[in-house]
Formats: sequence, C-alpha cells, structure tokens
Amino acid sequence: MVTAVDSALKAYTQALEALHRKSWSKAAELFARVIEKSDTPEMRERARQYLAVCRQQEAKGDKKKKADEESPDPYLQAVVAKNRGDLAAALAICRQGGNDQKDERFAYLAASIHAVEGRADEAAQALSRAVELSAKNRIHAFHDPDFAELRGNPSFRQLIGLS
Repeated sequence: MVTAVDSALKAYTQALEALHRKSWSKAAELFARVIEKSDTPEMRERARQYLAVCRQQEAKGDKKKKADEESPDPYLQAVVAKNRGDLAAALAICRQGGNDQKDERFAYLAASIHAVEGRADEAAQALSRAVELSAKNRIHAFHDPDFAELRGNPSFRQLIGLS
C-alpha cells in the first residue's frame, strides 16, 4: 500500500530529477505536489525553496523567449529586405554597427547588394572583406548569380580566383 509519505517522497525524487534536467515547469509541478502531500516539515520547506528556484528559472526563460521574439535576427531582416527588392534598407541593416566589417555574412550580403546594383568597385571591396573574414565566400561568389555581371571584371576575377 502506497502511503502519503511514499507518494511525497516519490514526487520529491522525480522533482529533483526534473530540476537537474532543467525541466523547470515539470519540477515546479512536482515540488508543489510535495508541498501538498508531505507530512514532513523539512521536506515541505525544501520543496518550497526548490519551487521558488523553478519559478525564477521559468520567469527568466519567459523573459529571454520574449526578448528573442521581439528582436529578430538583423541578418535575416537584411536578407528579407533584399529579397523584397528593398536594397537600400538591406544595405542599411548590413552596415548597422559596422556589421559589414566584422561579420562575414553581412559583408557578403553587402557585396551581393552592390553587385546587383551594378557598383563593381563597392562589390569587389565588400567581397574582399567577406573573403578576409571567411575564405569560403570566394567559392560562394563564384557560383552566386548576383555576381554574374562582374565576372568579366579583371579585379573581380582575381578576387574570386579566376585569373
């Protein structure tokens, strides 16, 4: 026969396992059950402490999730703007905070925007920076249709390794 003590102890054990897995809501549910069922004051008090920790962690997770939802990835915003044909907005996003100078994705995207707009010198300069940040961008540019018009340009050909 399962007693209230056994039931509380089992819930407490499961709650600790959930806590260690960082399953905050499951652990909170189980600790609440321990508080409700346990006849042992020490166990109830310890469960209250753990329950408070679980609720704090849940709140942190909710805040982080909300922050992530409110601040979408600027790179994705720039790609969407480019795909919609709003090249000026896409380029502005690439340049925010100097991202086009320190992040290879933004540098490559800026190069591709310049290439689409027919600005060969700016495209070559931005692509040069993208290649400095990651050599794989040379290969991407070789195959990217955005750079098709520039493949005849000698400095561009040298940059992507065609000369």
